[in-house]
Amino acid sequence: MLAAQRSGIRIAFVALLSLATIASIAQTPAPPAQNSSQPEAVQQTSACAPLADTSIAVNSTVEAKVTGIDSAHLKPGKEIWFKVAHGVIYSGCTLEADSVVYAHIMSATGSKNSPSSELSLAFDHADCSGHDKQPLKLRVIAVVGPPDQKHNMHQDMPTQVAGGARRIDDAVAGTNALDMELNPGGPPHTVRPGIVVGVPNLKLEPTAGPDCSDKMTSTSSRIQLGPGSELILAMTQTR
Repeated sequence: MLAAQRSGIRIAFVALLSLATIASIAQTPAPPAQNSSQPEAVQQTSACAPLADTSIAVNSTVEAKVTGIDSAHLKPGKEIWFKVAHGVIYSGCTLEADSVVYAHIMSATGSKNSPSSELSLAFDHADCSGHDKQPLKLRVIAVVGPPDQKHNMHQDMPTQVAGGARRIDDAVAGTNALDMELNPGGPPHTVRPGIVVGVPNLKLEPTAGPDCSDKMTSTSSRIQLGPGSELILAMTQTR
């Protein structure tokens, strides 16, 4: 009789334990469901915003003088620098003539047998007046070839276009800069972001390079900018 009572108590205890376990499992919150419709890019860096679709006044740009660039001889991570042709005043930074702006190479491809080439630059510092190598974000908005290439380009233009072409600035005439169209069809004395003048086969895409740097691509085996070329830089807004 005592054994039967003990057996009954044991069965009841096991039953109660099982019910408690089931209740505990039922009350445990389920893990959050994965939203299959959520794009993977949300967890990654968002796409680079393009530049605002607007013309940029020439007198607010920086003309960075190129002494020579060859994408085949450059490596990502390398820092390069350029001298400023004419002084420009920005909020918090005054760039005087012959001051220096600095860029990092973000991508660089090209070789003798390559069918195409690429060069991406991120301008991030400048020697502002009284403050050397101060952080300053500038965009490459235009590329201008050396004087001989620009001259050849205008020689090939129709007379009415060549005669009516605009100068970057009157002062630039003394620095071998010939008349050029920096904003065809747009307001005078402005630059259209992405324009390339006098460099065959070259394409410029601001913000399209690695980490939103400014990318140049070419159908040539390497990107080469000879002495006298200029990179036109500006502080810009994205959209």
